[in-house]
Amino acid sequence: MYDKLSLSNVTLDHVTPEIVLLTLHRPEARNALSWAMMKDIKDALHAIDADNRCRVVILTGAGKSFCAGLDLTDQANPDSIEAVVGPMKAGPRLGMRSQEYMAEMMLLLRKIQQPVIAAVNGHAYGGGLGLTLASDIRIAAHSAKFCTQFIRLGISGCDAAVSYTLPRLIGASRAHDMIMTARVVDAQQAEAWGLVTRLADEDALQDAAVELAQELCNFSPYGLVSTKQAMWANLDATSMEAATHVENRNQILNGLSGDVEEAAAAFFEKRKPNFE
Repeated sequence: MYDKLSLSNVTLDHVTPEIVLLTLHRPEARNALSWAMMKDIKDALHAIDADNRCRVVILTGAGKSFCAGLDLTDQANPDSIEAVVGPMKAGPRLGMRSQEYMAEMMLLLRKIQQPVIAAVNGHAYGGGLGLTLASDIRIAAHSAKFCTQFIRLGISGCDAAVSYTLPRLIGASRAHDMIMTARVVDAQQAEAWGLVTRLADEDALQDAAVELAQELCNFSPYGLVSTKQAMWANLDATSMEAATHVENRNQILNGLSGDVEEAAAAFFEKRKPNFE
């Protein structure tokens, strides 16, 4: 189904029928986010979400960087902007429409049915950090470096959803430090803070991501989808009671799928479950 997509700045590859590798592919620009690339990312995510064969997505970058942030040479190009957001008079409306277009990438990562594993190599700056934080699981090569960067550009340090995602991962105090000072955090510090949960050697990063994705694919299809939904929903839960309502609903729906019976049978028969 991906053959129908016209993508020039990202690639989509099936590692297995259940695992899709989404690669940011502008290595000559450290995978900086041009307007065309942002459109490709959003088109790819919509296509993946519609692919019910796909169980897990691995998001990574080609070359030496994951994503170095916005492509500043392209951001002020009226033709590039118009190509993705449509013709519009310059002013607040165009500015807001453009800003929302960029921010939608982070929301899409959260909304698609598949868990997303960010496999971060090299720079994850600005919008690249935003993509990393909006993913469900983050692993990094030892070369990875993380930076919000936005405040260095004369704008607010809060962009690409980092003011929401980062404090929830590393705590408000550390997030204030990173966002307000544009501090660069290396892979080792990122793991210590919980920004990433696993480290890998540079040449083993993709293999580590695939191994993790295969581990997730061992679980029931709806169980995995509903886990992602509940985790994100309950980050915003107003109380423990509200969170348990979401959990209870999902457990009942999972119980009606037939997967519980298969998991129990596999346990007693000492075999791997065969989930439909």
